[in-house]
Amino acid sequence: MNNSYVKICITGKNPMLFMNRYVVNKIKFDMYKQINHNKIVLRISYDDYLLLASKTSIYDISIIKYYGIVKYVNFIKNNFSFIICFIISIIFLFIISNVCFTLEIVHNDSKIRNLVIKQLNAYNIKQYYFIPSFKKRRNIINKIIKNNKNKIEWLEIEKLGGKLIVKVTERKINPKKIEEENRHIVAKKSGIIKKIEASTGVIVKKKNDYVQKGDIIVSGDIIKDDTVKGQVCSKGLVYAETWYNVKIEYPLYYKETKYLNEIKNNYIIKFMNKNIALKKNYTDSYLEKKKILISEKIFPFEISLQKQRKIKVKKQILTSNEAIKKAMVVAENKIKTKLDSDEYIISKKTLNFSTTNSKIKMDVFFKVYENITDYKKADPNIINTPINE
Repeated sequence: MNNSYVKICITGKNPMLFMNRYVVNKIKFDMYKQINHNKIVLRISYDDYLLLASKTSIYDISIIKYYGIVKYVNFIKNNFSFIICFIISIIFLFIISNVCFTLEIVHNDSKIRNLVIKQLNAYNIKQYYFIPSFKKRRNIINKIIKNNKNKIEWLEIEKLGGKLIVKVTERKINPKKIEEENRHIVAKKSGIIKKIEASTGVIVKKKNDYVQKGDIIVSGDIIKDDTVKGQVCSKGLVYAETWYNVKIEYPLYYKETKYLNEIKNNYIIKFMNKNIALKKNYTDSYLEKKKILISEKIFPFEISLQKQRKIKVKKQILTSNEAIKKAMVVAENKIKTKLDSDEYIISKKTLNFSTTNSKIKMDVFFKVYENITDYKKADPNIINTPINE
């Protein structure tokens, strides 16, 4: 091994004899030192040491110190397990510090958090992936902001070991101010006014006035000296008493079927027009699914697997008064589905009642407190025009 030397100790009876036979004039050496008459020390090349070690069996030749490449080779051999563990530890530390184990998005809005996660995943910034370098992260941040400039104002990715903390600021875009057109508040339908709330415009009707569809309730015209001087966008709400007539029919014979959670699979044998169940059928059941297992076209024979659900049938015969009460509930529900939370039924009255053997028929008249607010564009051509023209 070139450039490799060892300092050796030769121990034995009369080591000088060994020196004269193998070392002197045959092997280059230096740092020679005689310790005593049984021990000498010298430095030779590692290859020569191997040669000497093969020539003797009665002398003890031991290495005191290594020099050159062999020094490091020997160190590796003697500490191989330690070196392997050290290398594994370095790799482990590298992975721990460069793999994203936790990704945290700091923002209150879940939509923004989901948007950022989706964008980061597109650049392989996700859990259990290697974390890009600082320079690469800056480039990714710039691309994400550029691609989402209407939603993201600022973005930062902070690395804390195997954890990435992503801080994001949402971009707030002030909505464009919608230019409001000049208008009147008019009646959406006929009724008797019960309440007027107006923040702009001129109120031209009052409480308990009857209005028809299209009548102006809050005017957008600004009138002075009997002349329209200008116009505004009328704003407000108008509530009125309106009317509904609901025609309703309700059976005197009442039947309700309730489907229960009890289900069974039953094998049914059909022969001719007769069905034979291998298991006892429910007293009342509903066939949900049928699978034919065996069927013969020549003979009227069939075996099928049926999925049967138990049902409960409720039957009731109503008196006229009971049917009227139930019909009234149905009629009220029809009206309530048309109303908002700030609207309600004022009163109800039964009209044109009739009955047969099987059902009742009646008309129900409702008075309703309802929002009748609607809008009509103001005519700009009447500005500076006397109202009597």
